Amino acid sequence: MPSITYLPAGTRVDCAAGESVFEVARRAGINVTTACVGKATCGLCRVKVISGEQHLSPFNSAERKHLGNVYFINKLRLSCQARLTVGQPGVPVDDRGAEAGADVVVELPASPPASSAASSAG
Repeated sequence: MPSITYLPAGTRVDCAAGESVFEVARRAGINVTTACVGKATCGLCRVKVISGEQHLSPFNSAERKHLGNVYFINKLRLSCQARLTVGQPGVPVDDRGAEAGADVVVELPASPPASSAASSAG
């Protein structure tokens, strides 16, 4: 079964084709920063793709709006837009049978310290 591993905690969560990295995290109780709750309007739910990018939907225009055109350098995606494509019709699978063993690894950004968040609110 496909899965997404969230770093730095190393939490591995099974998932299904079509689910977004954001949806899987929320289902598992993993906090992902957001203001729009997955509608691609805030750009806050950024994750860094460490491995398995071939199992995710292509970088899209909503991501380009918030992140620019440098995905190939920084590997940042909006978790609400990066969807698992494993097992969907028309999506190639690798020799190993990616559907059975696909694993996407993403890194969540470090949360800002509470003191700096409080001081910037004032």
